[in-house]
Amino acid sequence: MLTISNISKSFHYKPVLKNIHFSVSTGETTALIGKNGAGKSTLLRILAKISTPEEGQIEFNGNDLFNGVAVHRQGIYYCGHAPGLYPSLTAGENLYYFSAFHGCKTETEKINLVLQDFDLLDAVNEPVKVYSQGMMQRLKLALLELIDWSLLLIDEPFNGLDLSGQEFAMKKMHSWQNGKRSIIFVDHNIDRVLELSSRVMVLDQHSIVLDEPASFPDLASKITELMN
Repeated sequence: MLTISNISKSFHYKPVLKNIHFSVSTGETTALIGKNGAGKSTLLRILAKISTPEEGQIEFNGNDLFNGVAVHRQGIYYCGHAPGLYPSLTAGENLYYFSAFHGCKTETEKINLVLQDFDLLDAVNEPVKVYSQGMMQRLKLALLELIDWSLLLIDEPFNGLDLSGQEFAMKKMHSWQNGKRSIIFVDHNIDRVLELSSRVMVLDQHSIVLDEPASFPDLASKITELMN
């Protein structure tokens, strides 16, 4: 599905990523973990075509990722740190707009069912600019229930969520793992990473220093050692 070959990136002559290479198969959930500044978010932004690598090549389903076709037209969806929402619109209006943008016609009834599922229906008529960070995060995740995607790139999906919200988001991520979709996500919680992923990659010193299946023996200890 996805092949990354020798990707490198620098900012102001300082290396952020060096010779990154790996592949992701259909149905695989890959966790990226590492210290702050290791390049995890930058890697996701490159895969989402928000940032451009200085070297290397990326292929998605056998085609050059940077072939001029927008990533959402290729079945890739990126969910980053930024809210990415229209603050003056309501939750329902945001979901309707973004689902339409991704080519999915969504009825109001379905949108309301998703908002109810994500515990946002009570605030359905309020502009999202008054939402808390946790509500914003739930709304961003709710969109994933309405659009078609084959590869999800998600940066810290549990950011801003309380404990119950984190548990709910984990259930949703499990439900998206249907064997037909692939997920690459960034997180800092080792236990959560091991529960959600089929594969774990640790970035350190701008490179991948560990790439193992989540079932690898004593993987938590190895990750902890690399993170310290």
